[in-house]
Amino acid sequence: MLSSVYLLPRFYQAMAAVIFLYLLSYSFPMLFIVASGLLVLLLMLTIYDAVSLRSRADHVMGSRTVIEKLSLGDEQEILYELENQSGHAIHYQLVDELPMQFQHREQIAQGLLNTEETQQAIHKIRPLERGVFRFGKLLLYSSSKSPGLIQFRSTIAEPVAVAVYPSILQMRKYELQVFSQTATLSGVRQIRSIGENDEFESLKPYMQGDNFRSINWKATARKNELVVNQFQNTRSQTVYCIVDKGRSMKMPFDGLTLLDYAINSTLVLSNIILRKYDKAGLITFSDRIGTVLQAESKQGQLEKIAEHLYQQRTDYLDANYELLFYHMRRLIRRRSILLFFTNFEQPVDLERNLPYLISLSKRHLLIVVLFVNTALEASSEMECEKKSDIYLKVFSQVAMVEKREIAQKLLRNGIQTILTTPKNLSINVINKYLEVKSKRMK
Repeated sequence: MLSSVYLLPRFYQAMAAVIFLYLLSYSFPMLFIVASGLLVLLLMLTIYDAVSLRSRADHVMGSRTVIEKLSLGDEQEILYELENQSGHAIHYQLVDELPMQFQHREQIAQGLLNTEETQQAIHKIRPLERGVFRFGKLLLYSSSKSPGLIQFRSTIAEPVAVAVYPSILQMRKYELQVFSQTATLSGVRQIRSIGENDEFESLKPYMQGDNFRSINWKATARKNELVVNQFQNTRSQTVYCIVDKGRSMKMPFDGLTLLDYAINSTLVLSNIILRKYDKAGLITFSDRIGTVLQAESKQGQLEKIAEHLYQQRTDYLDANYELLFYHMRRLIRRRSILLFFTNFEQPVDLERNLPYLISLSKRHLLIVVLFVNTALEASSEMECEKKSDIYLKVFSQVAMVEKREIAQKLLRNGIQTILTTPKNLSINVINKYLEVKSKRMK
């Protein structure tokens, strides 16, 4: 119990006063008796305060509410709740032993908790790593309003482990944007189909603007009103997300690596693919082939993709595109849509791997996703105050030009390319997929 008791400044102030009286007693002996009496009184009050606080702490209930699966890179809330079931008000400080990844050791909340009162506090977190985050004990430091000499520490919630998964929040947000009527307000483009869709979906009453060639004359005769056939885009297309885990994907932006952005975007896109009744698959690689998840549209496929993405880690080696090409040539027989998340920083990196990308694009509809270095973008527009600033600005501008040339070279070789900032990755990838579906590109 003693290890859970802490003396407060009020105790030290009272003890300082007693010591001062003892010092004065050398000149005024009568003060010795007064100082001794006050010392005994202080000790008795301290013992009483400790015992009463110990009993009150048992009647203060608390909880920590954190969602079962945290989302990578998203701001989320932890809810804390305190309820005082004792007959006395207490001053409190609430401290949570947050996971070491947050590097946060400050108190969550403090204040006065009256009898039979319930208070809540919210702490916001933003996980920047995938994996298991271990929350320690939730500690309550309580003290009385009077005499308020000591502080008692008690544990009101036990340790808990929570997994951080690829962003489930982003997945749900973009799902709502894609399938809502107001999607264009959020950055998702609803792209007009070119030509006619080719799979019958249902019958519907004719409306102004419908194609006359879609009128179903038999149904029109039965219902005595114009009825048209409604078609939809081709379903059951095979779509693979290919994620490069090489060292170039270790580059950090806003706390997350490029691999983390690619993983979040892959989960978001896989959900859209499955909602569009296409087959979603996953391939990861670096110097060797990592995860290979066959494209399927059956129930539980999204959960499988999320579990595989959760386990991915960046390898500090160059990605082997040759190995990927020969593995995919053997694995994927049917022409598919390939969303390839990678990063080329130098033209020589592309030159070395371009033959394999061209070979893939001949067999499949290949879409290569490249990242804009936003740090270089900021440096290229900086005001120069010294010579080193000029060197940095010129280097940044050259690097940005090289990245645009890389994207242009891919396009010249017939490879669809997305050059995007990490922040806008998911939006741009979704729009590209919707464009491919709308134009029936194969």
